[in-house]
Amino acid sequence: MRLEMTVLMAVCLGLLLLLADILRQIIRINRVLDEILDGHRDRRIITRKHSLLSGTCYKINQIMMDNQERIVQTKRLERRNEKLMTSLSHDIRTPLASVIGHLDAVYYQYVHGGMDAESVRQAREKAYILKEYLDSLFQWFKLNSREEKAEMETLDIVEETRTVFANWIAVFEKSGISYDLVSDMDEVLVGLDRIFYERIVNNLLKNATEHSGASKIWIEVVQADRVAAVKVCDNGKGIEQKALPLVFDRLYKADDARSGKGSGLGLAIARELVLLQGGKIYAKPLQHGICFVMEFPITEKKED
Repeated sequence: MRLEMTVLMAVCLGLLLLLADILRQIIRINRVLDEILDGHRDRRIITRKHSLLSGTCYKINQIMMDNQERIVQTKRLERRNEKLMTSLSHDIRTPLASVIGHLDAVYYQYVHGGMDAESVRQAREKAYILKEYLDSLFQWFKLNSREEKAEMETLDIVEETRTVFANWIAVFEKSGISYDLVSDMDEVLVGLDRIFYERIVNNLLKNATEHSGASKIWIEVVQADRVAAVKVCDNGKGIEQKALPLVFDRLYKADDARSGKGSGLGLAIARELVLLQGGKIYAKPLQHGICFVMEFPITEKKED
């Protein structure tokens, strides 16, 4: 009987010590959580490895680390969006002021006679520039909010590229730019969103036409292993090596190499649309000019 009482007392004492230890840990956890609530988000809960609460503490620490990373990303996004809005507000205000000026001139001429077609033409041109800015901004925010979803289908990337490229021939000829499209394959099947792919190629060709100062623009479609690569190239001023990692950033405009009008969103939008289709995109410098290279995994050939 005395042995049983001794064992029982030892068990009770052990439980009391265990409960006391758990209580001390809970007090420490609450103290750390209070500090976190006060704004010290870098605080972590430290406990013994084999403690009963070690798993719980680890999960709390992991949640805090994830939340801290989200907070950092949110603040970074807020700063970028502020920069985006500031830059685009300036870019939008300039053509808007011009549109208003030309329309005021048209209105004055309408009231007093002597309508000037040139004022109408310039107002129309500036209005289209303004629309382009707003379209780019709207496209970017849709991508940034993850509203855009790729509707994938198996397409011949050679034919799709040729179709988009053909729409630019008149622009090239008017600008005195020589052009070419070459492919080492008659057909390469790739999973694509047709509309997204058209936007990407248009953005890259627009970038080359307006900002490169090139006398020639060409596209190459090549196949390597199970990857289809589409290279949109020009023989223009190119981009400095140190600037290459930045060309797909929002609002980035290479200062001397590829300056001129533009929202600074075209390449950023192109990259996001490529990623949505499971591809990748990068810039590859040439001796004279640059290539923007898109790579997409090849799809198995359709059964007849």
